Amino acid sequence: MSRDEDNRAISKQAVCSLRKSTAGQQKPLWVRTCRSVHVGWLTAFVGLAGASVAILVTLVLLFEPLTPDVLMGVLWLAFLVIVALGQSVVMSGVGSARLSRFVRPIEVAAAGRGLSVPGRGDFLIRSFIFAFAVLLGFSYFYWRDDEPGRRQFRAEISTLVGAPVGLLWFILGFVIVNRTRISLHPDGIVQEIYRRRVWKVTSDVTVVPWDGIVGLQPQTHPNPAVPHPHQYPTVRVVYREVDSELDQELTLMVCEKKVEPNALLALLQWCRDNPWAREQLAHDDARELLRPPRFLDRIEADRAASMSGRRDVQ
Repeated sequence: MSRDEDNRAISKQAVCSLRKSTAGQQKPLWVRTCRSVHVGWLTAFVGLAGASVAILVTLVLLFEPLTPDVLMGVLWLAFLVIVALGQSVVMSGVGSARLSRFVRPIEVAAAGRGLSVPGRGDFLIRSFIFAFAVLLGFSYFYWRDDEPGRRQFRAEISTLVGAPVGLLWFILGFVIVNRTRISLHPDGIVQEIYRRRVWKVTSDVTVVPWDGIVGLQPQTHPNPAVPHPHQYPTVRVVYREVDSELDQELTLMVCEKKVEPNALLALLQWCRDNPWAREQLAHDDARELLRPPRFLDRIEADRAASMSGRRDVQ
């Protein structure tokens, strides 16, 4: 099945089910339209966590007390394991097992008070880069030797290659910034695209009124170069401005947000179909509208959808 056919199938099924379920509901009704928990990445997360604990315990028992060589190896191993764990947390759905504390009320000049839908940001990546640079520094001082040899070669490589690259990458994360902010307000959806190039800062704000939304279509990632695009859900918002008869589009990259994708889609559909409900987005407890179901319930919903898909194929 091609990507376009896959997107059309997802959109048709999701839109029909959501429209039947959101009209007249007192709260958004969570409906599984895209995969919420990736069992493969979840297994990798559990396996990595268990393996890292087992390795650390084994090293402590076998090499007690730890020699400097073993300690340096453990530090690098821990760094690689933490990087893999961070990736598996994001991809598996564990990161959205609970409602993020960054989902909070926000004031936007163009739309007033509303609910912030925070992005994942680049804090985790910057932390990994900083830890990488620190490890390189420790490695240099440990492996440095006045005599030529293997240790001296490691020190030179980490100093001449690794350190400048890590430092440059870390600095670029602050001087070149691309950030997309999404917030939901009683008047509509607000998207702000923030760009910074050293000292030049630009900001583009798009406001989509609820009454102007023609369709909400869940889709896969629009970039064809992304591997496994079905793991990166997006929402295509088709809207029409008051003084225009032409449809416009806004793609919400829900895969990059700190919220459960199906919960966000349900809230969007609920606010679109129920004008009386939009005022709740300005309340102090509006964040509860994005609270996902229990993690085990989401796993069960994914399993049921997978079994249903297999029966349809057969």
